[in-house]
Amino acid sequence: MSLFLYLDRICLAITLRAMQLDLGLTDVQASWLLSAFFWSYALAQVPAGWLADRFGARTMLSLYIFFWSLFTGLMGLTASFLLLMLYRLGCGLAQAGAYPTSGNLLSKWVPVRSRAFASSLVANGGRIGGVLAPSLTAYLMVLFDPADERGWRPALLTYGLLGIGVAWLFWRVVRDEPSRHPAVNDAELELIQGGRQTDSARTPVDRLLVAILANRSLWCSAVSQFGTNFAWVFLITWMPRFLEEVYGSDLLERGWYSSQPLLWGMLGMFAGGLLTDWLSRRLGLRWGRRLPMSLSRFLGAAAFFACPWMPNAQMATVMLCLVAVATDLGVPAVWAFKQDVGGRYVGAVLGWGNMWGNLGAAVSPLVLNYVISKLGWQEAFWTCAAGFIVAGLTALGVDARSKILPESSTP
Repeated sequence: MSLFLYLDRICLAITLRAMQLDLGLTDVQASWLLSAFFWSYALAQVPAGWLADRFGARTMLSLYIFFWSLFTGLMGLTASFLLLMLYRLGCGLAQAGAYPTSGNLLSKWVPVRSRAFASSLVANGGRIGGVLAPSLTAYLMVLFDPADERGWRPALLTYGLLGIGVAWLFWRVVRDEPSRHPAVNDAELELIQGGRQTDSARTPVDRLLVAILANRSLWCSAVSQFGTNFAWVFLITWMPRFLEEVYGSDLLERGWYSSQPLLWGMLGMFAGGLLTDWLSRRLGLRWGRRLPMSLSRFLGAAAFFACPWMPNAQMATVMLCLVAVATDLGVPAVWAFKQDVGGRYVGAVLGWGNMWGNLGAAVSPLVLNYVISKLGWQEAFWTCAAGFIVAGLTALGVDARSKILPESSTP
């Protein structure tokens, strides 16, 4: 699921130039097309997470996968900028529930001591999709149309059809609770539920929202996620354009280089899951979640500051790979923090944080396009570095011990 989530999300960065040539889109329209996904994705996070908490992860996530795949495929059939915007907004709406619902599932299927590592495995599925998206999309475009003019259409249709198959597979395999899965035995069930308290009472939506708004740690995390995504989204939006305009890279070269940051970022994701679990056992939840979330952002800022002085595309890609590693080093701590404080409302809490993170991602293409056109690439990298610095500072205010509700008693 997570692989196709990012495959369908990132492929647009590679198809965008061909779409501009095919449909006569301006750079401003292209930036709005990149931004559109993140606006709907951000604003639907909390409702989508709540729907998963209310109606079950299996049903809702199967629907989410189906609809974002449908909209991705439909983009390959349109010749209108307006329809492209509508389909991209629809894709964002459907994808909004993916990670909140995944967090809901992990909180029920994984023992508490392994939550962060399990989260890193799911998130790494997205990174694999992100690694595949640039090179695979470029290859499919050339395969379907060697002239590189209309190959983007069958490429998007292919992704849409395959994603609908993933939705069917998800429905067949997944269950909301371990106790409902025919392959789970008693020993596994005892291991998963060991030390876990059950809370069957439901909290009214208005009280849940007030509890989220009143939680200081969630606000610190929200600002941190905003700054992080504002900077990180450069890798999946403007990196191909940067390689083309500054270093003259061709389509296949852009696809290959653009796949590298998310590939190397996977190392940070695996290490980050193990790191935050290890730190939490030794320093407690407060510092075990806080340190990876904060220090990793300062490392990412340093890498962005270095980018303008790289002499060639290869060295620039190395720096952007370091940005990805630093970002992903802190991601499992963010996920685990939301599971720590959310209790039975993990979907809504993850949705809250993702909403703010993706508002940062939505603003980023528009702001960076303005900075690039008016000031230049150097200033764009400095702007991204500033986002990471804000993210690192605010992460220091996070405390994973501050549960949103007293009855959210799941450890």
